[in-house]
Amino acid sequence: MQRTNITDSAIPDSVTPHPAVNLVWLAPFLLALAWFWANISAVKWLLSSFVEIPTLYKIVIGFLIVALVVRSSGNSARPFGFSPNFVLRRDPLLLMLGAGICSIALQYIIDIKQVTVLLFILGTYGLCGLLVDSNFWRKNLPIAGLLACILPFNSQLNSGLGLPARVLTAQVVEQLLSLLHIGAISSYDIIILENGIAQVDVPCSGIKTLLVGTLFLLAATWLEGRKLSLKWLAVGAANLLMLVCANAARVAVLVLVSEVFQQPNIAQIMHVPLGIVGLVCACFVTWLMLQRVPKFQPEKTSGTSAKPNSERLQNHPLAKPGIIAAVTVLAIMAQLSHVETSKMAIAPLTLPEYIKSESISLNPSEQKFFGNYPDTQTQKIRFVAGNLRGSMLTVASTSWQTYHAPELCFVASGIPVNGIEKKQLTPSVTARWLSLKNNQLSAAYWLQSAQLTTDNFMSRIGSDLTHKNHNWVLVSILFDSSLQAENQEVKEFAGNVYDTVKQSLQGEINEN
Repeated sequence: MQRTNITDSAIPDSVTPHPAVNLVWLAPFLLALAWFWANISAVKWLLSSFVEIPTLYKIVIGFLIVALVVRSSGNSARPFGFSPNFVLRRDPLLLMLGAGICSIALQYIIDIKQVTVLLFILGTYGLCGLLVDSNFWRKNLPIAGLLACILPFNSQLNSGLGLPARVLTAQVVEQLLSLLHIGAISSYDIIILENGIAQVDVPCSGIKTLLVGTLFLLAATWLEGRKLSLKWLAVGAANLLMLVCANAARVAVLVLVSEVFQQPNIAQIMHVPLGIVGLVCACFVTWLMLQRVPKFQPEKTSGTSAKPNSERLQNHPLAKPGIIAAVTVLAIMAQLSHVETSKMAIAPLTLPEYIKSESISLNPSEQKFFGNYPDTQTQKIRFVAGNLRGSMLTVASTSWQTYHAPELCFVASGIPVNGIEKKQLTPSVTARWLSLKNNQLSAAYWLQSAQLTTDNFMSRIGSDLTHKNHNWVLVSILFDSSLQAENQEVKEFAGNVYDTVKQSLQGEINEN
């Protein structure tokens, strides 16, 4: 019986993989590794906040993923037209590198995590554009926009962007009313009105209106197969402008009805319908403009190539290593520009002996809010100082996003705000003075750094833009009775608190 010799040449290639097959995965792996390293802070924030995303958002995200899988399975034998041998294409590269550069620049100027995560998601989709079918990638780019808006903007939305938007909206409405020769209503009055009419956990800043309007535009673009182009960008800009104007007009109408015509009950009834009408009208006009945007037309392939050539870059031998090196440089820059700040460790507050105080615990809503910022130091006390009695909360932090307007906290605790004024309590303390609970209680708050004291949250945010006065303390005082800001005991108490916080900040500076 003749024996058959089995040689290596008789073994199929699928049994013994060629080393080059494994090397095919090396380049995309290194590129992805460099990209996620460059965005490690966004990844951490996204993972930690994912559990807080409302159930409805999670359902929408699941629907989008299923829709992508279904669409890809009908277009290609491979899911999404995936190939480990990534191809350098113009648009995906511009999206990935542009998002990375913008993210680093914004983190250096002002660190807004939601925007950083949005850029990370868009850039990640740009990375995917190097590995999947070009037509599939460009047609489903709106879905990346939907995910980029849904994932970062969840329950932490208002704490991150709602406060400055609310203040800016009030100031814009104040200017609109002044054009109508209604100058007696200040932005403080408008903020009080919004707090009284709107739900406290959803301030009337218009942020959620902008989010819903943007999601509508992206969803309509994807469902109708519209092409992302300069015309589409113009429609997007017009959509944002209409949403902002609709929100400002809504607040202005509420102010006129409640304050000028003295019909607060009617304003209460109109609040929600006005918001819905403004949103629906803006979305309808946006949809009409979207009809002028041409539909997406898949590019035809040439020859045996499975990928369009219009945006395909020349694959120079050093092109792929160059892209990997460029993203690695971005990663290094991201780590250098986002150096972890030293943990906030101001010296303990030591009040004068005449102020008798005892520590009290934060309420559940305060614990939940400040729990999102572990480096924040909070201290809450009950005090007795002569004839003054009340409670005081101090919040020391290096981030403006840590702060929540005290008037919102008062309203959330069932203490309505009747009036807000700007008062000069001492030569060094410019504060906001609040009348609460039908003028039965009084309160004051201010923001203080080692060099500056202000009642304006926008000034606090501006300090992050200039990188000055990095460490700040919010001082919020609630008195147990109705008082006047001109009261001598109030002035003395405010001066002593100011000096105590100043010494605490200076102690922190000296330690560093």
